[in-house]
Amino acid sequence: MWIAWFGRAVLAAATAGGALAAAALYDGDRRGDPRRQRWGRVLLWSMVAGVLVAAALLEGALIGNDFQIAYVARHSSLQTPLAYRVGALWGGNSGSLLFWALVLSLYVAYLMLRPPREAGHLQAGALAVLAGIGAFFCLLVSVPASPFAVLAKAPADGVGLNRLLHNSAFLLHPVALYLGFVGFSVPFAYAVSGLLRGDTGDHWIRVTQRWALAAWALLSVGILMGANWSYHVLGWGGYWEFDPVENAALLPWLTATAFIHSAMVQERRGMLKVWNAALISATYLLTIFGTFLTRSGLATSVHTFTESSIGGWFLVFLGVLCAFAIYMIGSRLDLLRDERELDALVSKEGAFLLNNVVFVALALTIFVGTVVPVVSPFFGQTISVGQPYFNRVSAPLFTVLLLLAGVGPLLAWRRSGRAEFMRHLLVPLLAAGAFALVLTGTGVRPLSADVAFSCAFFAAVAVLYDFGLGVAARLQMEPSRLGVAIYRLVGRNPRRYGGYAVHLALAVIAFGVVASHAFQQQGEVDLKVGQTTVVGDYAFTYEGLGSQASPASAVTYARVAVTRGPRLVTVLAPSQSVGSDAATEAGITYGVAIDRGLVRDLYVVLDGYAAGGGRAVLQIFVNPLVSWLWLGGALLVAGCLFSLWPRRAVVVAPRSHRVFSLWSELEYDFRMGKVTEADYLVLRARYAAEADAAVRAERSVSATATPPAGGPAEVGSVVVPTAARGGPWR
Repeated sequence: MWIAWFGRAVLAAATAGGALAAAALYDGDRRGDPRRQRWGRVLLWSMVAGVLVAAALLEGALIGNDFQIAYVARHSSLQTPLAYRVGALWGGNSGSLLFWALVLSLYVAYLMLRPPREAGHLQAGALAVLAGIGAFFCLLVSVPASPFAVLAKAPADGVGLNRLLHNSAFLLHPVALYLGFVGFSVPFAYAVSGLLRGDTGDHWIRVTQRWALAAWALLSVGILMGANWSYHVLGWGGYWEFDPVENAALLPWLTATAFIHSAMVQERRGMLKVWNAALISATYLLTIFGTFLTRSGLATSVHTFTESSIGGWFLVFLGVLCAFAIYMIGSRLDLLRDERELDALVSKEGAFLLNNVVFVALALTIFVGTVVPVVSPFFGQTISVGQPYFNRVSAPLFTVLLLLAGVGPLLAWRRSGRAEFMRHLLVPLLAAGAFALVLTGTGVRPLSADVAFSCAFFAAVAVLYDFGLGVAARLQMEPSRLGVAIYRLVGRNPRRYGGYAVHLALAVIAFGVVASHAFQQQGEVDLKVGQTTVVGDYAFTYEGLGSQASPASAVTYARVAVTRGPRLVTVLAPSQSVGSDAATEAGITYGVAIDRGLVRDLYVVLDGYAAGGGRAVLQIFVNPLVSWLWLGGALLVAGCLFSLWPRRAVVVAPRSHRVFSLWSELEYDFRMGKVTEADYLVLRARYAAEADAAVRAERSVSATATPPAGGPAEVGSVVVPTAARGGPWR
């Protein structure tokens, strides 16, 4: 049929276009040949166009229920609602790979449509790397995992989606994950481009910092959506169990979080260059590792796709990427030397360095626990690693990260006065100590939960306290109304205060995680109609069964009245349903009933029932503070959006960008009491001299350029300041 034939043809053309584009762009960049680079971009557009057409063809076949195509027959049916037919594009193995290629192609198209001066000399090399990656994914969906395979005879109806995918979260959670996973390919590509050219400065950091943060935010949203989906659908009372595929999403999140923090040090101080190259490489490699894990058949999980033959392809690709990254970083070690040494451990740089160490240690322990069960059978024995291992090894490291999330904001760049730091640290420490005493006095146990709660409280208080110091400093420098001071402070540095919101969000999430794990109450009971069981402070009474039928499914639900003392709290209706297509009629889908609250969730699952509904088996959970996870997630998204929200920026030339940023930070740090007066005077004089030298150098570079009337001259992608009046504040 023409759709399948045409789909295979455009994917084959896209594979060739991507491979040729990678070669042309790399060669053109190496030779400095604009003509070859232009041809490379044309070929890259052919790859983008081919993937777009193929995705549109498959989507059209899914919407139209063209069961002649095997992928459509396996993942759609006449009973599948339209929204899920659209989402079926990423509901199966080959379709999800095509969706990955589609997201990558859209990112590439966006980059090619942006003014080339923004990325400068790094763009051609980065596009070459992205073209090579795109060619690999196009090859996968052209040869071993084609979504356009055709059945000899079209069935009258398709199988339909897996029953667990019949949920609105299916339309959002995988999309957010893919957008995040694929998004990390962009900073990775620019890092590789810089290494290839020997440009190991902070240009690639500045070009990709928003990409990295956006990809991290999308991956965070995807992880939180996945946890919420698991909580509402799987009926086990939890949301995270360190499943291998959950870990596959968590691992790049950990290394990317370290990179985002570490990149600030390179941008401001020209330090941690090796760390940043390694962290962004590890992040992208871990996204490929996660994709391999879900498709190789080696890991057992409800999240994995059906075992396929492409695991070997991914393993080879992962090996090549890993060897290439190690070679590139190793061969450029002399160019990756830090421009400055660490002035003092008690500084933001010192905190970020420790932050890197803890994040990498956490990623390694989770990686080992994930990989050991997968590879152990190849050595003659099967080793099982369960949730107790992950809880035991990760809890202390996550606790250290919470402490660092509070300590970091209180430190100054380069050097903090020790006495000043201890004075500021005392406020959140005393607050956390008082909070710990309250917890102990009210009988909160175990001790590990008290410690975790207190560390989360410390982080939250430290962030809010530092924000208060910033507002006071702003009022000192420019007296105004409080609201105006806050507006100008936050608007001046959205990245910092968006990051503060994220730190606060992680503290809120930590409260939810600790409470729901340490204080969850549960029971599994077999009740007759009218019988009651007590779990925690709540009484649950089984009142009988009901049923409801629709063209898509048949639903049986239980009525469970929940009381607390004499007061009726709610009536819950946990259910079981059987669908009407081949994918859902073979098994039962559990409809979890949840009464949500700020302090607790009441969570009931109908595990089974006797004929006629005279008896029912119920699983009941009282989950404290679970809602704090989702509230913290909303705050996290808000903080990321604030950091990324487009604003009119005062941009300076690259040489002076760093010194003006540091000078600006110094002024605030001094007025916030983080730097001694002696250090402030020395550093201010040094920054003034460096700023003057940088501006003079940039003016001499731009002397031959004709500035626009009434405005500053442009140098590359940035603007040279016409004067340094008023220091870094204007």
